[in-house]
Amino acid sequence: MSTPADIAKPSTLGPADDYHPHLTTGRSASAIVGVLWSSLQTLIPTVSSAVVFFVSAMFLSPADFGLVGLASSIVISVVAFSPLAFGEALIQRRTLLKSHADSVFWLTAGFGVLAFIPFVFGADLISKLIGDPAIAIILPVLALRIPLDLASAVPNAMIVRSMKFKLIAMRTAVATMVSVVICLTMLVAGFGYWALVGSQVTASLVTCAMAYWVSGWKPGLSVTWTALRDVFGNGAFLSGDRMLSTIKLDHLVLGMFGGTVILGLFLFAQRIFSMLTQLIGGALSSVTFALLSALQDDADKSTQAFEIASFVSAAVSLPMFVALAIVAQDLLAVMLDEKWAGAAFAVQAFSVVGVLAGIGVVQAALIKSQGKPQWWFYYQLVQQTTSVAVILLTYRFGLPTLMIVLVAKTVLFWPVSVAMTARLLKRSAWSYLASFQNPMVATALMASAMIAVPSVFPDLGQATRLGLQLALAVVIYCPAILLLSRARMRELRSFLPTKGNTTA
Repeated sequence: MSTPADIAKPSTLGPADDYHPHLTTGRSASAIVGVLWSSLQTLIPTVSSAVVFFVSAMFLSPADFGLVGLASSIVISVVAFSPLAFGEALIQRRTLLKSHADSVFWLTAGFGVLAFIPFVFGADLISKLIGDPAIAIILPVLALRIPLDLASAVPNAMIVRSMKFKLIAMRTAVATMVSVVICLTMLVAGFGYWALVGSQVTASLVTCAMAYWVSGWKPGLSVTWTALRDVFGNGAFLSGDRMLSTIKLDHLVLGMFGGTVILGLFLFAQRIFSMLTQLIGGALSSVTFALLSALQDDADKSTQAFEIASFVSAAVSLPMFVALAIVAQDLLAVMLDEKWAGAAFAVQAFSVVGVLAGIGVVQAALIKSQGKPQWWFYYQLVQQTTSVAVILLTYRFGLPTLMIVLVAKTVLFWPVSVAMTARLLKRSAWSYLASFQNPMVATALMASAMIAVPSVFPDLGQATRLGLQLALAVVIYCPAILLLSRARMRELRSFLPTKGNTTA
């Protein structure tokens, strides 16, 4: 068996050699376990960031948050335009050569170093353009994230390509815990907003170091234009897709034209939507992409894996977002004061988008894994540009109108993703949509009971009504989905790792 050191040695790989190959056995079991580990990987940063946010709010002012947030947005924008997603192209390739990995490493690492230099020598100029002198001190330090994040693209790809999701979860957990300790320690010690800067840079540093350690991969000098050309097509479109998901042009437009109040309510609702979709997408996205990439030459198993992932995604996202839409007003009233009441309708509107986004995570994984990243890129490009157009046309009519048109636009374009998915599966769109029947029925039963609570118990207080509705959601949905989807549940159990189950 090759050790990490053996793998890193220079080699003369021929066309038939495979470097860090896809799994050929035990792939389904690895995917099931991977979802569990990826769920942990998503949950730890989400909970930790919430803790850091509330503790930081006790020590820092809104101006401190705004200063670091502005600097972070500039750094993230640079990363968004980087070739970071070329690492995903390495995951997708059927056969990988050492020259592919080395070439992508020097491309991404080189870009990271070159992109970092302007922040060292041009921070004063950037601060003058923005109009905030304090940002000139922060930017050179915070920009260290750029070379660190880009240098970890290839080792991260090697871990995912081998479906070692336990190692990914371990990497994320260690990086998160270290950054949280650094941040809280610096806050208590009186370093102010530097605590937020330090935690971000530390997280990138530890993540990069852990990626190399757990992957056992080291860069070599097997750099060729041919290797870059092999991954350029997928890498370019995957980078474009990453750019679209990172750049928040809608926020900029809404803030400039609609004002800070409407933007604040919009961001609040979108933040809830993002946290919930990340809990689903974070667990399923990388696992499904890696599994489908490994199975791309086996149409039957690829379809089976996609159907299972789609079922899991729908079974979680449908009831979660429908329940949120029903209880949004009571939830905000119980947890927050009246100043956030105006966000309730926006939360409900984003819940509709959330249902589609949960399913879209698996659609995106299928489309990208089958060598069609350009499809998903153009689809996301249309969604993003039309969202900006909707905001420009409707912001003056208020947030509710804006959200109605935004959701309608998203729903109208969603059949395009359904058509792309059905085409790759070589089946009709109706046949594909029929796979969501059981989660839809179970969710409808749950929603009916939740909606009936105010009519059956009209005298309940908001907190009691909220608690009863959420309890009914669990009590009704869980047995219903288990009963309706018995065959699918048996199929899922058959993929759980056992001593005798190591097949794909």
